[in-house]
Amino acid sequence: MKVVDPLTLRAARPKQGIIFAASQLVGTRERQEDYFINFNDECFVVADGLGGLPHGEVAAKFAAETAVWGYKLIRQRRVYWLDKKLLLQRIFRSTNIALWQKRRETGFTEGMGTTLEVLLVGERNFWLGHVGDSSAWFLHKGKFAKLTHDDTDSDGHLTKVIGGMRYGLTPQCVRGRFVPGDAILLLTDGVTNYMPSPKIFKIIEKAGTSSEGLTESIIGLFKEAEAGGSTDNMTACIVKRVATT
Repeated sequence: MKVVDPLTLRAARPKQGIIFAASQLVGTRERQEDYFINFNDECFVVADGLGGLPHGEVAAKFAAETAVWGYKLIRQRRVYWLDKKLLLQRIFRSTNIALWQKRRETGFTEGMGTTLEVLLVGERNFWLGHVGDSSAWFLHKGKFAKLTHDDTDSDGHLTKVIGGMRYGLTPQCVRGRFVPGDAILLLTDGVTNYMPSPKIFKIIEKAGTSSEGLTESIIGLFKEAEAGGSTDNMTACIVKRVATT
């Protein structure tokens, strides 16, 4: 009779998978100045171009795509792959300098900037980088909490953005366990400015374990924000870890 190695049994873990859904609404604005991108279900990026400056849509797209490019390139160096906070800091600084330099190109000298959320998902943990007033939220065992704090002053004006200054940008970085049943939500302020966090939680906790369920939750978020008076661009991304057979 073949005996199974007990060490193998103790080391075995249930398989886990990542599901996500993301969507956008333009609202009543002339164009969509939010941008979302996902790389390989391990790097999720949301950016919200500043509406008070020209070329918000260009800034958001450029920053998000640069951040993903940075993730794919910078992680190849072992020192950054082993220290995800350092990796995120490098991604944000590289993206910031790239956008700041783009502002010097013909046609963009009037200025532009964007918020930026970068979520990295590993086998057991997540790492999040944040600049601006978009936000990230965490659902774990029935508890819902905001992971980020807005980079704004007492009057609600942004104090830190991508592309605002050449040097000295330091993102907020958050790390945590990410186990089956947990969900992370990335939102732009077109959603969060028009609905309280208890309403967000009530919608997200019913998302279930399918991409369709996550999509329905996003639709619910947009409807609630519109009912609250939002006419802004809206972007929402839900990333959830689920157990698989």
